[in-house]
Amino acid sequence: MKKILNKIVVGSFLVILIGESCNKQLDIPSRNSLDASLALSNKSGIEYAINSVYSILKRETHYGRDLFSVTDAMADIAFANGRSSRLLNENRNTALANVGIWGGSYAAINEINLTLEAIPAVTDATTADKARYEGELKFLRALYYFDLVKNYGYIPTFVVANQNKGGVPITLTGFNSSTGAANYRPSRASLAACYAQIMEDLNRSIVLLSNANKGRNYASKHAALALGSRVALYEGNWQRADSFATAAITLTGGIGAMTNTSNYVAGWRAASHPEGIFEVWYATLGENLGVNTSLAATHTTLSAPGAFNGVRQGQGDLVPNAFLLTQLGISGFPTNLAQAPAPPALTYGNDIRNRLFEWGVNASGHYVECTKWMGKNGGPNWDNTVVIRWPELYLNRAEARYRLGDEAGAWADLNIIRTARIVGFTVPTTPLTGQALLDEILRQRMLEFAFEGHRFYDLKRNGLAIVKVNPATNLPATDYRILPRIPLGDIDGNPNMEQNFGY
Repeated sequence: MKKILNKIVVGSFLVILIGESCNKQLDIPSRNSLDASLALSNKSGIEYAINSVYSILKRETHYGRDLFSVTDAMADIAFANGRSSRLLNENRNTALANVGIWGGSYAAINEINLTLEAIPAVTDATTADKARYEGELKFLRALYYFDLVKNYGYIPTFVVANQNKGGVPITLTGFNSSTGAANYRPSRASLAACYAQIMEDLNRSIVLLSNANKGRNYASKHAALALGSRVALYEGNWQRADSFATAAITLTGGIGAMTNTSNYVAGWRAASHPEGIFEVWYATLGENLGVNTSLAATHTTLSAPGAFNGVRQGQGDLVPNAFLLTQLGISGFPTNLAQAPAPPALTYGNDIRNRLFEWGVNASGHYVECTKWMGKNGGPNWDNTVVIRWPELYLNRAEARYRLGDEAGAWADLNIIRTARIVGFTVPTTPLTGQALLDEILRQRMLEFAFEGHRFYDLKRNGLAIVKVNPATNLPATDYRILPRIPLGDIDGNPNMEQNFGY
């Protein structure tokens, strides 16, 4: 892997310029002899730049691991067993817990801004090419800003007013010199301004991109509609969340489809998940993050399903806790979760999602582990990361419709999910209503997206406490540790940047 172009500044701030230039995971072809204007002056340069923006999503700090594993460790569904000493602070919800996406995200955003500015002057690209470039880049900018603001700021549906310092800095101009970056002194935009910018970018990408574009490995109209439904749900714009989810569900010529109880497990063993609308693509085995920090290595020790007597392949250091296993309908595991030497047979209920949880290899005791990320095509630690899947469309719409007072619509969408996931499910004759209906929608989100990085944000945006037995935790939504510390390098020397409350 090669070093990033020295003269294209890939971060909004000087600390990013210094820190990102040697990151091995960026995987951008070296163009050290060129300056920004020359590198982005033709079609080839633009496409290199766009690919490099996608590649930042592959990092361990982003969708390579942390946006799924760190956030689930902080939520109420996982247990860090200490095999590698990773994720212990996050599992204990200490003030050190942090997904750490700040630097990489602003690196990507700056590269997006530089590339957007360069597109109009490119002479060897067609009008259609330019529209696609802009559409993909604005989808990606929306995704990066959304991930930043949902982590470093409160989510608008639940804000602790006396602790709220706003969202994150927004910049739509690129910097291609260290001087420009060093002189930039941004302040934090409001939450409302951040969400408005995210939606503006998504709306533009919806106009510019075709329904499927180049498939689930790239931005598309389908992906933008689906992400828009998530953003609107977090913002509390229920009507927009409903509309965007419906548009994504009914889109002709979109990407993927729901699985059901007969093919759900097989979907997770495919190279690309059939339910995926947008995924982060690891094109070659050489891109995998290895036996310590890939999604597969983090969540399981198994080399293949059922191989609990085999050789350990990953760390398996973040495992489902007793609460999640029970909710999934699994029994037969010990109270302390660890079983040595020979694990007993587990008992599984009718929820097909529980078939992705099984005993791992005995490495200081067997644990029940999540096998969603087993390695595609037989290559270890090589799964594409599915960022948006079809079930979210129905669950987003169910919650939005509940909030809008359309309990019948919410009930119908909820039962689409339960029918697709529970063997022999029959819709009850008496529908759930009121708080019981909302509770079941949130429970289905937990079961559907366990170890996919949703649960922490669902608790955060609903103002719900994080309660765990092991490690003993009762973290109210008002606790300052719900928000991470902004990196000190972006606080020191910038009088306009406010640190999050409590740090």
